[in-house]
Amino acid sequence: MTADWPRSSGRGEWLRLAMAHSDTLRLPEPILGGFGPDARSLLSSPCRVNPGFVSYLERKYHKVVHLVDFMAACGATGSAEAVVEACEVFASGSARQWLKIAGDEKAILVDSYLIARPDRAPGVVAEFGAFVGYSCVRMARRADTAGRPCRVVSLEADAVHVAVARHTAREGRQSMAVEVWPGLAHDSVRRLADEWGHDSVAFAFMDHRGTRFHCELAALQRLRLLPPGAQFLADNTLKPGAPVLLWNFEHMPSPAPAAAINWSVPEFISSSCEDWMTAWDGCL
Repeated sequence: MTADWPRSSGRGEWLRLAMAHSDTLRLPEPILGGFGPDARSLLSSPCRVNPGFVSYLERKYHKVVHLVDFMAACGATGSAEAVVEACEVFASGSARQWLKIAGDEKAILVDSYLIARPDRAPGVVAEFGAFVGYSCVRMARRADTAGRPCRVVSLEADAVHVAVARHTAREGRQSMAVEVWPGLAHDSVRRLADEWGHDSVAFAFMDHRGTRFHCELAALQRLRLLPPGAQFLADNTLKPGAPVLLWNFEHMPSPAPAAAINWSVPEFISSSCEDWMTAWDGCL
């Protein structure tokens, strides 16, 4: 079944501005700054909202809102290194500021599999779960400094996280290399095939929902998006966990192309908390 709908740039600008000026959630002014000078005229008068819903959203998004404020306050702009460092410094501040990002030892693993991806066009890096844009900006910059620039496409279901991740990419001067696509992964993954074609995803990094990792990997395989030698890495396969993905890797039909590896690594800024990152390069 094919879904199609007309696109309207005017309505798109109105929607983005409505998100930025929402009565239910305050997004900092830097977010609004990326929508263009004429966007304000597209916003209609605000509507009433349930105070309980406002409180829910404040609890859910207060960290990402404060992160954007922190980035603006410390002048983290103009380079990927600046915004990546700002995210890490903010997350190190206190328990209320901790962010579940793939930093420290996890970042080293991401770098190693990113560099090990096959050197073939188009060589897209697909990230499942943008969150605040930390990993997609970091991967784009790391690939560039290694002399192997790539296009990073990050799929994100949460509209607020999409806005924040795009802001992070813009402040890090990585908008030419990073795209953040809104929508559920099982829908957005088809767009990868539409826009980039078969054998286009050289590295897939999953960090969105462990109970969906096996579904998204199966979709990548079914759509023939993974070329020979493609690298696969999934975060948080121990906590919160990805039991079906691990079971599938453990019970692959013999002979399997390659065995999966479970790397035991500490959580970012939490050395006492063990987690796993699961890697697989069996895309032969």
